[in-house]
Amino acid sequence: MNLSDSASSLKIDQKNSPAVMKGKRKVKVKKIIMILSFLSPALILYAIFMLYPMINAIKLSFFDWDGAAPSMNFVGFENYIKLTGDKIFLKALGHNLLWVVLSLILMVIPTLLLAVLISRLKRGKTFFRAGFYLPSVLSLAVVGILWSKIYDPNMGPINVFLRSIGLENAAKNWLGEPLFVIPALVVASTWAFYGLYMILFLAGLQNINHELYEAADLDGAGPIRKFWSITIPSLRNTLNVVISMVIINALKGFALIWIMTQGGPFYMSELVSTYVYKAAFSMNKVSYATAGSVVLGIIVILFTVAFNYYRERSEN
Repeated sequence: MNLSDSASSLKIDQKNSPAVMKGKRKVKVKKIIMILSFLSPALILYAIFMLYPMINAIKLSFFDWDGAAPSMNFVGFENYIKLTGDKIFLKALGHNLLWVVLSLILMVIPTLLLAVLISRLKRGKTFFRAGFYLPSVLSLAVVGILWSKIYDPNMGPINVFLRSIGLENAAKNWLGEPLFVIPALVVASTWAFYGLYMILFLAGLQNINHELYEAADLDGAGPIRKFWSITIPSLRNTLNVVISMVIINALKGFALIWIMTQGGPFYMSELVSTYVYKAAFSMNKVSYATAGSVVLGIIVILFTVAFNYYRERSEN
């Protein structure tokens, strides 16, 4: 063995010596403690206001409790079994899924096209951004009251306009007829969130390299070709965020429906969120309502995980 080999082996032994390893462990522990010290305020708040209520809700769903009795009776999975046979709950769940589909159709591509059109304006960008974003500033309670007036069967501007142009038969009780109530509510929800999703797309459009469009122009690509080949792929991450937000907001929607219809007529606009609210505070079935909330939470998580898994697979 030459001198260089013996020197290198000595250095390796020194690196792996107990004193050196102990020093490395101390450094790692210090780093972990420092990271936790920065994260601990947020983790404590998250644990108190998110994890604890979630765990307590799951626990409560296995009991029979009306919200006021001093004791609770353990019933196991009985509340969940009742939900599978509850026609109103199943109908509300179907309405949630319909809401998701209609929201995706009315929000994702239209807001993207709107953002593309605004981004190409040479003048008035700020005006249109502010104008379309303004509804997102309003609370959903205000939006619900506003659109209730718009949909008013007698004095609402939609029916007044239809009657003025001779389309008397086209004037409907938009919130009172089972066929139209869900689409009418989705349109109101779409109006409320259009500006938020448009701003997200505008931010994504600003990050696209314009040299790609210049190269496409040299190749003779038209607007549609550039949109599908450059804009859509470049906005993949933004699209993923927007689609996730649309799905989650559609599944957990409550305020707009409660202000405008409270689930009527005849449960035709009932969502899981409004139904469990009624079950808890009108029918005094707190544990049963909690079980429905847990089911809705699981569905939201499954939708989100499945969508992100599919997105990652498609990217790879």
